[in-house]
Amino acid sequence: MRLPVLQRWLLGTVRRQLVTGMVLTAALMMGAVVWDLAQRQQQAALAQQSSQAVGIAHSVAVAGSVWLAERDAGGLQEMVQGLSSYPDLRYAMVLDTRGQVLAHSDARRLGQYQTDLPPVMAPQVRQQAGPLVDVFSPVVRQDRPMGWVRIGVAGPSTDAGLSQAIRDGVMYALAGVLLAALLAEVVSRLLTRRLQSISRVASAVEAGQSLLRADVPGHDEAAQLARQFNTMLDALAQRDRALKDSESFKTAILDSVAAEIAVVDRAGTILAVNAQWRCFALDNSLRPGQPPSNTDVGANYLEACDPHDGHASVGAALARDGIQRVLDGRAPNFRLDYPCHSPGQQRWFTMMARPLGADHHSAVVITHTDISAVKLAEHYEQFRSRILELMASDAALPDLLLAMVLGVEQLHPSMLCSILLLSDDGRHLGEVTAPSLPEFYNQALVGVAIGPGQGSCGTAAATGQRVVVEDIATHPYWVDYKDLARRAGLFACWSQPVVSSTGQVLGTFAIYHRQTHAPSPHDIALIEQTARLASIAIEHKNTQADLRASEGMFRTLFETLPTGVVYENLDGVIISANPAAQRMLGLTTDQLQGRTSIDPRWHAIHEDGSDFPGDQHPISVALKTGQPVRNVMMGVAVPGRGLLWLLVSAMPLFRDGKLEQAYVVFEDVTERHQMEQQVRHMAFYDPLTQLPNRRLLSERLTQAITASRRSGCYGALMFLDLDNFKPINDQHGHELGDQLLGEVARRLRACVREVDTVARLGGDEFVVMLTDLAEDPVASAALARTVASKILDSLADPYLLRCSDAHHTSQTVVHRCTASIGVTLFSHRDSTQEPILQRADTAMYRAKDDGRNRMQFDPVAQPFVDGIG
Repeated sequence: MRLPVLQRWLLGTVRRQLVTGMVLTAALMMGAVVWDLAQRQQQAALAQQSSQAVGIAHSVAVAGSVWLAERDAGGLQEMVQGLSSYPDLRYAMVLDTRGQVLAHSDARRLGQYQTDLPPVMAPQVRQQAGPLVDVFSPVVRQDRPMGWVRIGVAGPSTDAGLSQAIRDGVMYALAGVLLAALLAEVVSRLLTRRLQSISRVASAVEAGQSLLRADVPGHDEAAQLARQFNTMLDALAQRDRALKDSESFKTAILDSVAAEIAVVDRAGTILAVNAQWRCFALDNSLRPGQPPSNTDVGANYLEACDPHDGHASVGAALARDGIQRVLDGRAPNFRLDYPCHSPGQQRWFTMMARPLGADHHSAVVITHTDISAVKLAEHYEQFRSRILELMASDAALPDLLLAMVLGVEQLHPSMLCSILLLSDDGRHLGEVTAPSLPEFYNQALVGVAIGPGQGSCGTAAATGQRVVVEDIATHPYWVDYKDLARRAGLFACWSQPVVSSTGQVLGTFAIYHRQTHAPSPHDIALIEQTARLASIAIEHKNTQADLRASEGMFRTLFETLPTGVVYENLDGVIISANPAAQRMLGLTTDQLQGRTSIDPRWHAIHEDGSDFPGDQHPISVALKTGQPVRNVMMGVAVPGRGLLWLLVSAMPLFRDGKLEQAYVVFEDVTERHQMEQQVRHMAFYDPLTQLPNRRLLSERLTQAITASRRSGCYGALMFLDLDNFKPINDQHGHELGDQLLGEVARRLRACVREVDTVARLGGDEFVVMLTDLAEDPVASAALARTVASKILDSLADPYLLRCSDAHHTSQTVVHRCTASIGVTLFSHRDSTQEPILQRADTAMYRAKDDGRNRMQFDPVAQPFVDGIG
């Protein structure tokens, strides 16, 4: 009570404040001077003491390093006791690096610990209370810290000198204060007269008379202050009205926010809360209808989070620490996600504390937000990812369904879940996965026929629609099973059919509760999503089983198929080959892998003997175009087996619409191809001379006429008939005649180009067809005449024929034989080939008539021959 009275007596009025202020100013100034002088004297004395103490400590540290290294406590104690004769020494001690006292001027302190050691091993001087100087000196031996020497020094003579200086200063200060008080009293009376009227008005306003205003005439500062005071009163009145409106506005906004909000001051006292905060407190109170303690306005919120409270959780302690750090300015804000589970529900909240006020830590705004939906979604996604990982693994379907049921129950502890699969006939409930339901209940469901009214699961499986039973005891679907459910302690059941992608019901997913319970929209979404996930899992595992069976069948077919099959990747590299392919190609799988089908070591040819380019290989075309290539005949040179003829087909393989690889199927048709070639050779070639016969000549002549249409060049056709051929048959038999015909065929082929054709029509008649001679008919005639002359000369040479007599003695028969040649030119202007053959035949007979062993052009070509010059 004395302090308030003293304050009113000294500061109750402006006059007293002026007097008090001037007196205090004088007292402070005088005191400052006295204090400064005393400080200077004290600093000089302390500096001297510090220097002495440092020297002593260093000497002890050097002298005692050996004893300290050897832990010789007796030697250290004797050395410390030797310092007691120093007059200003208060204490001396030797410490090890942990702070234990090894030697002390006061032997009672031995063995104690000092906790205020310097953080680094370096000399340190501390100023303690009064004139005491506290010195630390490290003890180091061979650069290794050994401990500390601590010395405390204080000078009694210095204390006495300082006390006398202070007493003299105080006397002078008191004299100055008295003079200042007299002067202040006179001045204050002159300055405060006009303020009295303003003070009276202010007192009246303070008492509640808000309509009063100060009336001070004049133009001095007091009059100006009165006018400003009146203006301030008007502004305050207006602001008061605006503040009331603003408070109502802010309260309405806070109450409309979904989060729970509270404002807490620096001491932890709740200043304001919104409506959601109050509702949240009531909902989570252990006392129905009453909010929990420390949650309403005026209560201390930090006490509710006190970690020393036996009921406080770790989360509460973290919350208190975080809010306190924001209030202290040690953190810009604080956020904490924490669970707040109830027996039947898992809930999570986010608490955010942000500073409020100009100084940023005078108060905080605390918001609580329910994030249960987000957390449940995150946990469900984690649960879903685990199930998908199990699907991708080799986990069996029962293990997968069990993990799914346990995962949902872990997300929602109040739920008891089951998955029922239908039997193979699709008319009964089959395998049950429900680890949290009683075994007798699960066994009772196996074999139950599905249909309307057969419980929740039987009805859902039959109708393909979700069935929600909030109260099993009263629902008609459970008439036959309510006693079973009561024994199992089940009172509500929601069942969702598990439907495949094709619309087939595979089973049901059910959620049970141990009390009557209606599903929320979130529960409906959960049961639908889990049923879809179960459908995916069941279909996936069934597909895996079918795929394994299919793979086994494919592997058997692949291994036993007599047709060769080779798989290649996008780069055309062989990645797999069946045994038939290995057998045909003469290579093992290891030898085939890494090769390509267009490997040059497998020289591929067309049926006509021309090279088969790699880019035309069926599998190359399939990989390039993405289109199948079928039934291509190829000759392949296989090491060790010679030339094989293969009938090849290639098919591209796609995955998700993207070309991934291709395979080639081939069949060894070498024998069939050889037979076909033999048949073709017999149909188109003369068996004696192996020259094309009349049929093949006709085809090639047609092709030559077509080629002439493209190139514009002429061709020439020569009819040859041998002169003096009949005597060789009559004299020596047909065997020598056949030898002669074979030698004629050889000489004819030697006289023409590879692109030209030499054919035998029968007997001793031959045809030579020259193609692509020249675009000018005269030049073409000249080339044809040159070739005909070359043929005449070649055929006119003697023939040396070998034969055997009746005694099987070999002999050589020399025979001379010439030829008569009829020549004609042809081009694309000849629509058919018969006129060409007739012209050449006619020209040949003219050559015979002219004496044989000569050539003759037909009348159509003769003008061109005449033009040769």
